[in-house]
Amino acid sequence: MKTLALVAAILVTCLGVLVWAQDDMPEAPGKAMTVRYCTGCHGADQFSSAHKSANDWDQTITAMTGKSLTFASDADYATVLDYLSSCLGPVSKKVNINKAAACELTRMLDISTEQADAIVAYRDKNGSFKDLEGLEKVEGLDPAALDAKKDMITF
Repeated sequence: MKTLALVAAILVTCLGVLVWAQDDMPEAPGKAMTVRYCTGCHGADQFSSAHKSANDWDQTITAMTGKSLTFASDADYATVLDYLSSCLGPVSKKVNINKAAACELTRMLDISTEQADAIVAYRDKNGSFKDLEGLEKVEGLDPAALDAKKDMITF
């Protein structure tokens, strides 16, 4: 009986860590796969705050595959690398609103996932933004908040 209780406690703890890891990372395509592969041996806290270049993430993943990480396919490797590079890439002082992935917009502009997704959807449908006035046409964005962040945005 004690063994069963111990196993249940371990399972609940592991599931809690997995849910926490997912909540700590930006929403974007590849997140679930990244969590699945990258939290097998350690928590997301060991990598979610690291902001590395694509090359540095590639080296990190390669080092992990030399230890115990095994990818099911090259496509999975590419998905994880893309997620890490775009969502946990280097923090710069400016973000190009016409090139950034939604997770970059969320991180760099401190906006919600829904707002970042709306920017990307509007951009995909209508083409590149030319100026702040064009960006303000995106539904759900606060023009005053955008104006306060205008020095962080490039077009």
